[in-house]
Amino acid sequence: MPDQARPDRSGLLVSLNFGRAPRNCFEGVSIIVRTTDPGAAIDKSMAAAVLDSLCDRLVPVWFSDGAKKMLMHPSDDVATLVLSGDTAPVHLQAEVAAWREQYGVFGATA
Repeated sequence: MPDQARPDRSGLLVSLNFGRAPRNCFEGVSIIVRTTDPGAAIDKSMAAAVLDSLCDRLVPVWFSDGAKKMLMHPSDDVATLVLSGDTAPVHLQAEVAAWREQYGVFGATA
């Protein structure tokens, strides 16, 4: 990541998270991007750059502002299909299958 993404400069802290009792397969092993000061303004362009750099792999990425945690990667459509076990539409089949294969060990509980 660029030097500007350092926590003291960007206000963002990136960490690898290992969930002890994950509620779903996206919480078992994931990357969490947190704000270092929930009350401070975030440089939206830097946050977008950090998130974009992390969202190109088969690793769940969460963003937390201190009050709530949001799944940023995979997309909502893909996450819903992975968790539900429903058949994916053709344009999402390969991506959904890859996530299921990678994270099936954690189970597809909602």
